[in-house]
Amino acid sequence: MKNYVTLLMVFWGCSLQSQISGNQVYGNNSYETSKNYTKGSTTQINENQLNVSVKILLNNKADYFTLVLGTNEEATTVQDCHATLNKRIDSFTKDLAQMNIKKEAIYVDFISQTKIYDYDISGNNATEFLKGFEVKKNIIITSKNLTEIENIITKASKYSIYDIIKVDYANNDAMKIHLDLFEEAMKIAHEKKEQYIHALKKKLVGTPNAQEEFSIFFPKTQYKKYQAYESADVETYYRNRSQSQNFIQKIARKNTTFYYDGVPLSGFDKIIDVAKSEIGIQYVLNLTVTYKIDTSL
Repeated sequence: MKNYVTLLMVFWGCSLQSQISGNQVYGNNSYETSKNYTKGSTTQINENQLNVSVKILLNNKADYFTLVLGTNEEATTVQDCHATLNKRIDSFTKDLAQMNIKKEAIYVDFISQTKIYDYDISGNNATEFLKGFEVKKNIIITSKNLTEIENIITKASKYSIYDIIKVDYANNDAMKIHLDLFEEAMKIAHEKKEQYIHALKKKLVGTPNAQEEFSIFFPKTQYKKYQAYESADVETYYRNRSQSQNFIQKIARKNTTFYYDGVPLSGFDKIIDVAKSEIGIQYVLNLTVTYKIDTSL
């Protein structure tokens, strides 16, 4: 009999690149893990079949990082925009060369070239006119060292490059990661199967079927934010009923905290590198194996 195995693999991001940190995090109001993994694995058995589920979580360090920096320049002509911006970028890349960052690890991506308008106000009339142009370019830098990324960001500020668009985290071989987790899950499924068959005096026939879900969680989806403070109340008092005393309430700036909150650790049969403090990429494999029970006994 043929072994019918159904493998359902759900990849979140085919290139294994994720976005983390950078200024884009301010746009995340409340990222939630797209699936609830707090529920534990289950095992079900009846007269006809035995269903064994296995859940494994891997916390994996990134193999390399890709930093994207945003730059722009405004001038009265397009030529001046490009000339000034290219001069800043060239000086920056020369400094990167001194940091032993190879030329092929740097790419300048042309983003946009737009007109800038303003208004000339005379009396009650406001006349719009063309003030100049703006050119935007992104600098994409790849590195295997996270500390190097931080040094690059510091160096970029020397050339008025402040916009940290994102940092992509990546692993080189997702297929190998998947195969390793699959083999580990099959071992656990076999152990569970043997335990139930021995305890309940059952006998299996035929070959098993399987269904699998392989998910990848990138740091971008795991960040949350909060503000911890208590504010005083402002109340308006009236000195008399005919005249009110008005108050202007000025709200103080409240600090917003962003923090990494990965996939919940409960409910897994095995967690690999559970104590790893460095933020990376999380892989979750859910495997369900169905065994046929001999009903002729």
